[in-house]
Amino acid sequence: MTVIDILLKKRGLTTAKAVADFFSPVSPEKIGLKQLGIDSKMIAAAIKLISGAIKIGRPIYIYGDFDADGISATAVLWEALHRLKAKVMPYISPRNESVRGLSVKGLSSFKAKSLVITVDNGITSFEAAESAQKAGIDLIITDHHQPKDNFPPAAAVVHTTQLAGAGVAWFLANHLRGESSSHLEGETGLDLATIGTIADMVPLLGANRSLVKFGLIKLQTSPRPGLKALAQAAVIDLAKITSHQVSFTLAPRLNAMGRLADSLDALRLLCTTDQKRAESLTIKLNEVNQLRQDQTLAMFTDARQKAREKSQLIFVQSADYHEGLVGLVAGRLVEVFHRPAVVVAIGEKHIKASMRSLKSFDAIKAIRDLGDLVLERGGHPMAAGFTAEAKNLPKIKTQLEAAAAKLTAQDLQPEAAYDCELSLDQVNWDLFKELEKFQPFGFGNPAPLFLAKKVKLLSFYPVGQDSKHLKLALQVPNLKSITAIAFGQGQLAAKLKPGQLIDIIYSIEQNSWNNHQSLELKIKEIKI
Repeated sequence: MTVIDILLKKRGLTTAKAVADFFSPVSPEKIGLKQLGIDSKMIAAAIKLISGAIKIGRPIYIYGDFDADGISATAVLWEALHRLKAKVMPYISPRNESVRGLSVKGLSSFKAKSLVITVDNGITSFEAAESAQKAGIDLIITDHHQPKDNFPPAAAVVHTTQLAGAGVAWFLANHLRGESSSHLEGETGLDLATIGTIADMVPLLGANRSLVKFGLIKLQTSPRPGLKALAQAAVIDLAKITSHQVSFTLAPRLNAMGRLADSLDALRLLCTTDQKRAESLTIKLNEVNQLRQDQTLAMFTDARQKAREKSQLIFVQSADYHEGLVGLVAGRLVEVFHRPAVVVAIGEKHIKASMRSLKSFDAIKAIRDLGDLVLERGGHPMAAGFTAEAKNLPKIKTQLEAAAAKLTAQDLQPEAAYDCELSLDQVNWDLFKELEKFQPFGFGNPAPLFLAKKVKLLSFYPVGQDSKHLKLALQVPNLKSITAIAFGQGQLAAKLKPGQLIDIIYSIEQNSWNNHQSLELKIKEIKI
C-alpha cells in the first residue's frame, strides 16, 4: 500500500468515486440540497417569505451568534439581502446574556411584523420562538447545531448538521440569488463562508471541502478592505492564504471580539468598504486578540494545576475565569490530558461552562442529560456548553463525572499521532506534489504526519523570540541533509547533541527564500 493509499483510507475514502470527488470537488453552487440534508420545502418557504418582505420594504433582521462562524454567517446573509435592496439590519447576540443565541430578551428589540432570520443559532430556542409568534414576528431559523426531537415553531427551518452556520447561510443566500431576477453579480460571500467553515472546525470533507477549496480562491483575490487589513496585520500574504492561516490567524481575531469585546466590530470589519475604517477596526481586533492570548494562558496555567489527571473527566472551576475563554481552555486541557474537559466560569448567581470532548464521549448528550439542572445548553458531540444556576454546580459536576466514569482505558487512548512511517530518503518533490492535492487541510482532513526513526541530528540552534523554536539539520540517506523547524520545542536544545539519533513526527512543507524553493520538515514531536 502506497503512502497516498494509506492517507485516503484514513480519511474513509475507499471507493474510486469517493477518491475522485475528494481530489476534484464540484463547485458548491452545483451541490444539491438533498445531498446536504436540507429540506427543499423549507428553503422554498424561507425564500418566499424573504422575497415578499423585500418587495414591501418589511424590516428584516439577521440574528447571529457571536463567534467567528456566527459573525461570518451574519455577514454572508446581510450582504446578500443588502444587494437585493432589502431593508436589513444585523443583530449579534451578546455573550454576557444568560441565554446564548435566540432569546426572548433579544427578540424584544424588534417590532411586530418584522422578519427575523437566525444564523448559526436558534435550533433549540423553543421559548424564544414561541415568544416571536406571540409578538407577531415571523421567524426563519437557519442553524447547524444538534436539534432536539423536533424543531421550534417557525415559518421555516433551514437546518443541517453537515455544514457550519456560515455554510447554511451561504446556501440560503445562493438560492436567494438564484430566485432573484437580478441574478446578482460580484461577490457571493463564499470567502466569508470559508472563514466561518474553517473557524467552526467542521470536517473539511464533502460539501465543506468544496466550500473551502473554492472559497480560498475567492479569499485570495478578495477586494474586501477588512480582510486585506486583517491579513496585513497578521503578516499573511492574502494572495497565498491557506486554511491553516485562516484557522490560526484570521479566525482567532474574529473570535476574540465575541469572547472579550463587541463582536459587531468584527462584523463591521468584514463588511466595510472603507479602507481607513478597516484599518482602525483591525487595530482594535489585534489589541483584543492579544488580550485574549494573555488571559487564556493565565487561565490555562491555573486550570492545568487544578486538573486531576487520574479522573476520566477534567472538571475545573473558578470565579476568576472569563466566561468567553472557557472553551479555549477546555480544548487545551483535552489536548494535554486526552479526556473530556469542563471549564466553568462562576458568577454571582449563574455559571457558564464549556465542554470539549473525545469521539468516545458525546458532550451535548451528556449536557442534555443534566435536564433541569441547566438553564441553557447547546453545541455538538465534541464541543458544547451550558448555563446554570450556581447552586446546581455540585450536582452538575457529580452527574457529568458519573457519565464519564463509563469511559474505558481504550476510550481514553490517544489516536496514533502520525499517518504512517516514512524514512527521510522517501521525502521528495514528487511526494510533496501528491500531498498538496489533499489541500485544503483542516479538521477531518489534517495535514499528513509521518514517523521517521533513528534520524541522525547533524546540527541545531534555537530561533525566535525567547528561543522558543528549534531549527535543525537532519541527515538523509544518500543525501547531505534536510532542514527542519520544530515550533515551540526550543526547550529541547538542552537535551540534544549533534550526532545523536532521534525519532521525529513531521509534515513536509515548501520553504521559499530569496526565490529559492526547498523542502523543509515541520516537526511536531521529537523523541529522544
